Amino acid sequence: MERGLYDASWLKQVSLKVAIFVWRFHHDDIYCIGGCASMESICHLLLRCDIFGNVWNKIYRWLGIYFISPDSASDHLQQLTQMAGLPRFTHSFLKVIWHACVWILWKERNYMIFNDKAQDLEQIVDNVKFVSFFWLKANSLTSAFSYSDWWRHPLICMDVME
Repeated sequence: MERGLYDASWLKQVSLKVAIFVWRFHHDDIYCIGGCASMESICHLLLRCDIFGNVWNKIYRWLGIYFISPDSASDHLQQLTQMAGLPRFTHSFLKVIWHACVWILWKERNYMIFNDKAQDLEQIVDNVKFVSFFWLKANSLTSAFSYSDWWRHPLICMDVME
């Protein structure tokens, strides 16, 4: 496992099972369930797969950011959460969003394996928004804004824009 991904796994804002999942997540030598015939690996599943990798593009649009995805998951986490120009206090929000996205992608992968069907890409992104809000709310980081605010204007909720 990449060292940066290991260090970033332990966040008090996410559940222990998700932290353990991120900590244990490493490549398997099986083919991607997305149907692209590539070998499934952490990088492929989270960043390069035609199905799962496109979730990130929608997350970036939701956040209103432009981002070129790096080649490794740990670099992806680091670059997303420490983006130049965003204040330091946003890093914890972005880490929670990253963990929520990784968790939802893993659950979707398993859903596809066990049920032989997939959710719509928009449903997956909606799940990321909901889970990230729920985790933040559970840790009292979202008391000043509602779910609909989070859904529409996450950067305003992070107090980055007005």
